[in-house]
Amino acid sequence: MESDEDNCKEKINGQIKTMKLYSHVDRIYNELRELGYDATAPLRVSDVSKVDQYHYHGTQSIDEAIRKLGINSSMHVLDVGSGIGGPARYLSTVTGCEVVAAELQADLHRTAEDLTSRCDLGKTVKHVCADFTQTDLGLGTFHMIVSWLVFLHIPDKDKLFQQCYDHLKPTGTMYIEDLFCKGVFLEEEYTHLQTGVFCTNLPTKDAYASQLAKVGFINIEFDDVTEDWKSFVHQRYLDYQANRARHVRVHGEVVYTEQVEFYGVIDKLFQGGHLGGCKIVAKK
Repeated sequence: MESDEDNCKEKINGQIKTMKLYSHVDRIYNELRELGYDATAPLRVSDVSKVDQYHYHGTQSIDEAIRKLGINSSMHVLDVGSGIGGPARYLSTVTGCEVVAAELQADLHRTAEDLTSRCDLGKTVKHVCADFTQTDLGLGTFHMIVSWLVFLHIPDKDKLFQQCYDHLKPTGTMYIEDLFCKGVFLEEEYTHLQTGVFCTNLPTKDAYASQLAKVGFINIEFDDVTEDWKSFVHQRYLDYQANRARHVRVHGEVVYTEQVEFYGVIDKLFQGGHLGGCKIVAKK
């Protein structure tokens, strides 16, 4: 018999699929075939990481987090909203750290487990399918919490940030890459955020900082990277369209259409000037 929590997860899983980045999760296997891997072959992280990152700037962004936080092999890291496991696998491979990768969506979680197993990283990367805001993944046990473009999907920021704070060791650090509100959204933009991006509560810069401080975080650094991300998403949209023939061949017309629609929505939102991008570091 399903619990209320299971029913809630199922409902959220269904709703979030309006964001086309999270539909047709199995397209990762199409990309792996393009790289020469069959359905069960062992994988190299150096290859998989080319196609398993959902956030901006791929592994370059993770390298920045590693440098900024000083992540090393002695650390226990929690990745909140870990997707198909790209950042977790890369983090563990590059630094030797142990990672708990928490993902709400069951299909992303299953895919992540398969890819991690095939990369022979099962000893250092543990995947958990759970609603982080409702789950104890090891309170007070993590040196670092990381998250890339996930917090925007979670409406209850107070509960989210309290969970993050409680899961960190004393003096632990959190690193977030996320979207934020730079100005009042137009009605059309708000509709795109709700359906195309699955986002209903996007804080301003000041609100972000105050909500983090409210639960106890200190030394909060807020880096506005809007202009960089604005350029990135625009070029991504143009490049995806320019390579239409390749993408249709690899993934089919339906996947191409959905992805280009999503990329177009994100591009339009950034071009509108009311959507911002940020990198946040906060200490316990």
